[in-house]
Amino acid sequence: MAPLKTLLLVVVVLLPVANACQPPRTLHVPVFHRDALFPPPPSAKRGSLLRQRLAADAARYASLVDATGRLHSPVFSGIPFESGEYFALVGVGTPSTKAMLVIDTGSDLVWLQCSPCRHCYAQKGQVFDPRRSSTYRRVPCSSPQCRALRFPGCDSGGSGGGCRYMVAYGDGSSSTGDLATDKLAFANYTYINNVTLGCGRDNEGLFDSAAGLLGVGRGKISISTQVAPAYGNVFEYCLGDRTSRSTHSSYLVFGRTPELTSTAFTALLSNPRRPSLYYVDMAGFSVGGERVTGFSNASLALDPATGRGGVVVDSGTAISRFARDAYAALRDAFDARAHAAGMRKLAGEYSVFDACYDLRGRPAASAPPIVLHFAGGADMALPPENYFLPMDGGRRRASSYRCLGFEAADDGLSVIGNVQQQGFRVVFDVEKERIGFAPNGCTS
Repeated sequence: MAPLKTLLLVVVVLLPVANACQPPRTLHVPVFHRDALFPPPPSAKRGSLLRQRLAADAARYASLVDATGRLHSPVFSGIPFESGEYFALVGVGTPSTKAMLVIDTGSDLVWLQCSPCRHCYAQKGQVFDPRRSSTYRRVPCSSPQCRALRFPGCDSGGSGGGCRYMVAYGDGSSSTGDLATDKLAFANYTYINNVTLGCGRDNEGLFDSAAGLLGVGRGKISISTQVAPAYGNVFEYCLGDRTSRSTHSSYLVFGRTPELTSTAFTALLSNPRRPSLYYVDMAGFSVGGERVTGFSNASLALDPATGRGGVVVDSGTAISRFARDAYAALRDAFDARAHAAGMRKLAGEYSVFDACYDLRGRPAASAPPIVLHFAGGADMALPPENYFLPMDGGRRRASSYRCLGFEAADDGLSVIGNVQQQGFRVVFDVEKERIGFAPNGCTS
């Protein structure tokens, strides 16, 4: 982030055939928040953890807005629990090795650390060893999959050798290794053969704990594109309560599921300069039932000529960021309502947040309601826990402190992060060119 991401038959005419074993109508993937898998130590203070996570979140946002358009993958802190990403549980190879992969709507390549490794960071669980997988195959340098990479490379044998990949991130983190195919196993004993993936031999930087990345962007080699011939070019997820230790409330599903009547759909926009990202046409905000004014609508709009601006829905970014004038108008409208409700605003800033309050015994649910508005009349009414976030600054009565959980974006790109998506079923329907939001989606 600068400052919360598509295998069978023909993947785009470029990619080879992948096969599913008696594929069901949908492909279900268990999903877990980082803290549910790797809970912070009991001695960890909420305030310090929050500051660490926000620092990592800033690095993620920075990678999304990089002007080169190359950095569409997440960057995570080097210490566990410093960011708010979600993991998908996937089996890799034959026999299967379980891998916890970060779900990333902002990148395409599926990759994981591989043994033997010239340089690997510390991950939780077993590192995948391709030598023990009977279904692992290197991808030739002359293959369509290799040509689909942004920065393809070749072994010393030239075009007749194996293909190599390289991905780099905004803070200098990177992964380099062999491009290959192998079998991925999902829930209910469903598996898919010949999935194109990266086998990372040199992985440096701040990816701690995860085995790798599950890229579900819109590109040619993302997992969502690879499974599209069998399941359709549509997937959805629900990201459960980040503060819960439950491992059963989140999910990721490829394929079309029964549509909830509460789903609000808005048009999915495309940016030729940033083709992996999921853009939406955001029309503004309401606070306390009144539309927020005082900012230019162009602040949230995508400029198709330059590729700048716009609003993306991102699973790897935690905190939502909006163009500075839009954020300021939202903050000021919220502040006026909070003041009228008797909430005392704290002096100064808390980390990146500049609107924090002492509730003085009032419940957090009394926060002024916020609604995000999208083109076509789609609304996303946020529950208070998705935007009025608890803080702990080491002060007395810190348990009563809450901050407005948004930030200003100075780099043009606005992002709807996973904290604000929490609890919603989010449908990425590329086939029908739309994105949908359904409240209380994790229990549906």
